[in-house]
Order: sequence, then structure tokens, then C-alpha cells
Amino acid sequence: MMLVLMIPFGIWFPEGGKTIKNTGWITPALVGIMMGLSGFTLNTSKLQSQAANLGAIGLVLISIFVIAPLAAYYLAILFQPENNPHFLTAVMILAAQASSLASALALTVLSRGNQEIALIFTLLSSSFTVIMTPLILKLSLGANVEFPVANMILKMLQVVILPVALGQIIRRYIWAKSQPYINGIRIAPQIIILIFVYSGFSVATGQIKGDTEIAIRIVLISALLHIFLLAWNFFMSLLLRFDSATSTAVVFSGSQKTLPNGIYLWEKFFGENPIGALPLVIYHLIQLVVDTLLVPIFEKRNKTQ
Repeated sequence: MMLVLMIPFGIWFPEGGKTIKNTGWITPALVGIMMGLSGFTLNTSKLQSQAANLGAIGLVLISIFVIAPLAAYYLAILFQPENNPHFLTAVMILAAQASSLASALALTVLSRGNQEIALIFTLLSSSFTVIMTPLILKLSLGANVEFPVANMILKMLQVVILPVALGQIIRRYIWAKSQPYINGIRIAPQIIILIFVYSGFSVATGQIKGDTEIAIRIVLISALLHIFLLAWNFFMSLLLRFDSATSTAVVFSGSQKTLPNGIYLWEKFFGENPIGALPLVIYHLIQLVVDTLLVPIFEKRNKTQ
């Protein structure tokens, strides 16, 4: 509910969101904090038993970094309005992102799916995104947009990998002592997500008010892309004969895209794009709503197997 409320709030009161973007340091600081908290709360002690499932791991990584960008690229070309230099770039910023940091794992747990392998998907996609996200953006936009790939990789190492590793190190020493405060710690990333949604819609306000057709086109692309990725991962799971619990983790993890890192990349490297955050925010909302509706279906399926 709060996520949905951030949309009109960002449109009606855009000044705060624009200020967040213009400072240049608030977003990377919030992304770093969120990554650190994610690393702190991740329990990696049960990963070894699932690390050998290379078929599922390969499918999710291919879905995230190959299938999703290809599908998004052709959808963007199909729905792209004439004489809009920002549309394709905005869609590809979304498509190049890693899997969700938290929601895919949480939905897998709620559906009684394979949470250990879902955690592996999260860790690996977040690690590979340092290289794959700049590469995808370079391949899809290189002819139209110039940006420093090496600098992007370095910044992502600092904002994504380093905080997660630091969170894991801190976890070893103070996890037991942190339990009285764990609910607050888990809520903090959700608050940061709300800030990103607000900031994204705030900056896109002028474009939305000036041309609602842009927003409609992005909603269509986001919905079609997510539905396609859900179907792709589900049927590939059947084809590869994954058990129901593993299939659940594959479907959620292979179809979701993370918001925080995308917001950071947009601000840092594509800040002149007025709609750069719009696909990120809209896709995030769609994946949460649609995938939450799928939880009872997968839960029932996992109970019977």
C-alpha cells in the first residue's frame, strides 16, 4: 500500500525527490546501507547443499542477464515513441539489473520454495551485475550513449559488493546481540525502497504530466516483460524437470529486477534522462503485486509435492 502511495506523493510533491537526486550522495549512501543490511541479514550457512544445482543457477543467470535484456530491447523498440531519445535508455537501465535483493527470496519462503537456492541466486546475480550490467548497457546503448564502463564497474563494486561483504563480516560478530533489534533492521530496507520510488516518480513528474502516453507505454512494457519472464522460467523449469520447490525459486528470482542499484546507476551515469527511473519503479511495483498473487498458487503446489 505504501509503495502505491509514493506514486501520487512523488507527482504532487516532487521537490524532495529532486533534491535527493541533485545532492549526488544520498542515493549511493542509501544503496550502500541497503546492501550492507542485506548482507547482514543473509544466512549463508546452508548454501553448500544447493550450490551443485548448476542447471537452476544457470537458468536464472541467463534469464536475468540475457533473456530479460533481449526481450526488453525488442519491447522498447516496438513501443518506442517517435523522436524520444530517452525511452530505450530508460528501459535498458531496468533490463540490465540483477535479480531482486530481497523480495524474490521472501516470496520463495512464503511459497514454501527452495529458499537456499533462492539465496544463491541473489548472491550470484548481485555479484555478476558488477560486470554484466555495464556490459549489457554498452552493447544495447553504446551507439547512442557514451558512458565510462570501467568507472561504472568500479562504482558498482563499491556500492554493491563491498557493503554486502562488510555486512556478512559484521554478522559473524554481532548477529546474536542484534536479535532484539532485528525487526527494525529488516524494515530499514523497505523504507529505503519507498524513498527510491518517491524520488523516481518525483524526477519523472514533468515528463508524466507532459505526456502520459510515455507512462502508459512503460507500464505496458513492464507488465509484458514480467509476464514473459514468469512464463519463460516456469516452462523452462518444467522442461528441465526441477522439483516444485526449486521451480518456485527459479520463477521468482529469474523474473524480478532490483530497484536500488538501478536508481543509483540512473543518477550516477544517466542523470540527464528524465524518465530513467520510471521503468525501474513501475516494474518494481508490478513484480510485487503480480508475484504476491502467485504465492498461494505456488504454496499449494509445493504442499502437494
